[in-house]
Amino acid sequence: MHENQPHYSHITVVEIISQRDHYYLKVQLNKINQQSQSIIKPPLALITLKSDQLLEVGDDILTWLYLSKYRSQKNYAVFDKERYAFSERIFYKGKQIGSYIEISKSKNTHVIKSYRQFIKNTYQSSALNWLYYPLLTGDRSIMSYDQKQQLQQFGISHLLAISGLHIGLMFSIGFFITRAVLTGLNFVVKPLGQQLNLSLIYSVGGFILAFSYVYLSGFVVSATRALIMLGCYLLIYYYAKQALRWRSILFALVCVLLIEPFSLLNPGLYFSFTAVVIIFWVFSVIAIAKVGVMSLIQTLVILQVALFIGLLPLSLYYFNGISVIGLVVNLVAIPILGFIIMPSLVLLSVLSLLFDVTILITVFDYLLQHAYQSLLLVPGEYRWLDTTKFSIQWLISSYIAIGIMCFSSWRVMACLPIALTFLDQYLQPKPLWQLDVFDVGHGSMVLVSRRGKGFIYDLGPVYFNTFTRINSTLVPYITSMGVDVELTLISHMDKDHAGGLTDWLHHGYRHTFRLLQPNGPEHGCKAGRYDFYDLTLTVSESAEDLKTDNDNSCVVHISDGHFSVLLPGDISAKRESQLIAQQSVLKSTVLLSPHHGSNTSSSDAFIRAVAPELVIHSTAYKGQWQLPHPRVITRFADHNVMQYTTAAHGQVNIAFYADQYTINLARDDESYWFLKD
Repeated sequence: MHENQPHYSHITVVEIISQRDHYYLKVQLNKINQQSQSIIKPPLALITLKSDQLLEVGDDILTWLYLSKYRSQKNYAVFDKERYAFSERIFYKGKQIGSYIEISKSKNTHVIKSYRQFIKNTYQSSALNWLYYPLLTGDRSIMSYDQKQQLQQFGISHLLAISGLHIGLMFSIGFFITRAVLTGLNFVVKPLGQQLNLSLIYSVGGFILAFSYVYLSGFVVSATRALIMLGCYLLIYYYAKQALRWRSILFALVCVLLIEPFSLLNPGLYFSFTAVVIIFWVFSVIAIAKVGVMSLIQTLVILQVALFIGLLPLSLYYFNGISVIGLVVNLVAIPILGFIIMPSLVLLSVLSLLFDVTILITVFDYLLQHAYQSLLLVPGEYRWLDTTKFSIQWLISSYIAIGIMCFSSWRVMACLPIALTFLDQYLQPKPLWQLDVFDVGHGSMVLVSRRGKGFIYDLGPVYFNTFTRINSTLVPYITSMGVDVELTLISHMDKDHAGGLTDWLHHGYRHTFRLLQPNGPEHGCKAGRYDFYDLTLTVSESAEDLKTDNDNSCVVHISDGHFSVLLPGDISAKRESQLIAQQSVLKSTVLLSPHHGSNTSSSDAFIRAVAPELVIHSTAYKGQWQLPHPRVITRFADHNVMQYTTAAHGQVNIAFYADQYTINLARDDESYWFLKD
């Protein structure tokens, strides 16, 4: 489809993400220019549109849309929105063109909408309604960012993602309800018991309840995957003469991948199947000889310890950290969820259809809220431990070692993969220092790191006066790489350079301005030469007689004596001429293009003075200013300068060694072949 042409589109609302000035929606593309899309798996898109009529999930809409391929910024060691969107079949971004819009209410999702509204109304006066609603519906839209962070820090965020635990609980509830009902109807059970396997009937009852739960959750990916696993296990259990646990896992995995091969991109797949393997292994090696409370507690402790150890490498790889108290909290939280919370919520929801259970819900909520408030008293440093990047090599070697420990009699050999990985990491040549230019759209955010210490130049843009790249990009990256930031400098106070200032200060980095901007970033920078762990930072004098913020950008030169980097902010050709006249330190190996590659900068004289081997343009993909300017590209090309653009290449990492440097591009390194441009 041509991106610059409007398309007559028939869409269905899947999720309402925001509805401030415009509606921001996740929609299903049913027809584009009268051409029907896939009925089984229609593509999804994120679109903005205006409507005076109240929109709801399930509404069908006819309108004109500009559609473009879904694309996001690409950086190392942070959440990859592009990959996640692909795994969720979100292939396009779009916006409404013109005012034509035709909305019709669909009846297809009436049951799900009614169910979710019923749950909201039932628990709306509860303090923990944000917990009950996602547990019963799978919809976490009403949860705040802080609430999600708290659950992650305690290691129990998985309890809100409808998965094997929840499906197993629903199956168990349905199983025992079916058995209780049929046991109460003795005149039905006796003749059935002579002809059929009653446990099969009970299991059918449990599976029906589990399926209903998944249906009412909107068939979210994790719930659907768990339901398939349950179905596969039941089929093999009742078909085979004995329960072949390992075969059921492989059978379920094949079914999941046949239905959705790209679920391999979803971390939940690995967590789910690894957890099931661990559970099966635990019950294959321990014998439950006694029946009683102490035996049950002992089994739960062993199981939880095994899950904690077995899932630890995955947690370190995907989340760059681990919940410090997660093991203890889960030992309490999972039994409470399984034996108290979920059965109580199901019972209260059913009873609320018949009676007024407000008092019961209030008492239940009070007790649970009191327990949760007690949990919040745990200091933050004891909740979550951030770790440096856990590589794919360490992930694979860890599971090879665990496999040898669990399934081989030669357990001492478990040391071999760990030792080989450690040796490989030790022998890898380490860069002396690094330059990272992040992909932040139109703006700049740069990290220079040496010996685990960091210097930040600019803090990127702010969007809608709310969203910055500090929380989503910079902080996760420096945490993953183990970089301790000691210096920060903002070139000037334009929003595309200083947009993340508030969030950066919120993270406790106010002290990093003291050396280079002692009066605060809004008052310019302190010129001079500074030593930064054997790197020389040269901050140029401010502009003479140039009053614009752009020309008063802080210009910084960084050198190790052999290789060097120049960071010039948004200076124009006038300031470039002043720097040349002042005989400032300009000659550099790497240049961050002035003013993002604007034609008002990067003069021929400046390029000759800097004589860079490569230049990096920090720009937005198809941004409104269309930078870098073609004339700037030509000027650098005429001087035989290699050029990289964050819009096209993602984050650019330059690793400097003693006598050479390497160029690493996130869009090349972090994208699978089927996700490349």
